[in-house]
Amino acid sequence: MRLRIRNRVSHLLRPFYEQPQKVRRIHERLLEGLREIGVLLMAFAPLDAVLVESAAVRGTLLLFLALGCFLFGAAVVLEWRWGVDH
Repeated sequence: MRLRIRNRVSHLLRPFYEQPQKVRRIHERLLEGLREIGVLLMAFAPLDAVLVESAAVRGTLLLFLALGCFLFGAAVVLEWRWGVDH
């Protein structure tokens, strides 16, 4: 059973092994997107907190800031681990 699953997975991933440049470009674009989303969340979370008049503003602000920091940090760490050069 394991061999069948392994064969199917390797069959599905064959195009990625045959074209490493495309895979590298996909990785770079994904990491760039994660980094941009993180920066946008960190930049606009305070603006959202100012514009929204609600009791849960502090929690939303902290959630957006934490999520932005996490996404930005994860993208930077993954770039460092994968050795993405710009």
